[in-house]
Amino acid sequence: MDASVADLLDLLEVRSQAEGVFVGAPANDPLPRVFGGQLLGQALAAAAFTVPQELNCHSLHAYFLRPGKPGRPIEYEVASMRDGQRFAARKVMAVQRDELVFELTASFEGDEPGPEHHEPLPNVPEPESFPPEEERIARVLAHLPPERQGYFKRPRPIEFIAVDHERFVRVPPTSAPIHSWMRVRDRLPDAPNLHRAALAYASDMGALEPALRAVGLSTLDEQLQIASLDHALWFHRPFRFDEWLLFSFSPVAVGAGRGLCRGVIHTRDGRHVASLTQEAMLRPRKPNAD
Repeated sequence: MDASVADLLDLLEVRSQAEGVFVGAPANDPLPRVFGGQLLGQALAAAAFTVPQELNCHSLHAYFLRPGKPGRPIEYEVASMRDGQRFAARKVMAVQRDELVFELTASFEGDEPGPEHHEPLPNVPEPESFPPEEERIARVLAHLPPERQGYFKRPRPIEFIAVDHERFVRVPPTSAPIHSWMRVRDRLPDAPNLHRAALAYASDMGALEPALRAVGLSTLDEQLQIASLDHALWFHRPFRFDEWLLFSFSPVAVGAGRGLCRGVIHTRDGRHVASLTQEAMLRPRKPNAD
């Protein structure tokens, strides 16, 4: 197995410490704060461990309350909100050194048949039409200062194809959607909630870029203070995240120092399998800002 995928599986394999309490291993990422996707994935994995195996997550709603400290384990305290015949709901509080850093609620349901409707697959090039990964990464690095290149050079469990590669530079304001192909770069076990936790991990990758582009900014703008505030994710249909999924992100609103974006996720054969929204703080950076 690819080493970065093995690290992802270890990250999502939260360990039971006591009844309703799980510990998530720290990531090896050289980041100044815990990656939001890690909190989403680990919290969902902890919640899934407390429900019957036949129930799969169909939605989650989360708040990022404090920046997590890298290199430190995180405790996930899971409380049962409901255990019904068809539904189960869990509340998860992520605590690091007695501080609440993140909170998530998740609802689980057994798969049921019903009426069908979904958004159509956007017309974008297939994953195989893009250059090899090394060439794609080199194209991105050409736009980045040396101090920002380490993030893109390190091995990552999610293979990522930026359909709109110019998104990494400052562009005129545009509300056009941003498209990315993503998949876990090695085979995952046949566990639906594991694939959902892995997708939750990846759903924090690029979700806020459309809000920045809508006002002519990019993630490279050092004068901006950017921090995720809340995140919601809905799962509509079964999928495998070790196969290519198309993530399409669009801006909804930017104002009052915040930006809201919406995402739609499709399989390559056109099935709309998930949707998400994410809001973030987008403010001019202040000295010693929290």
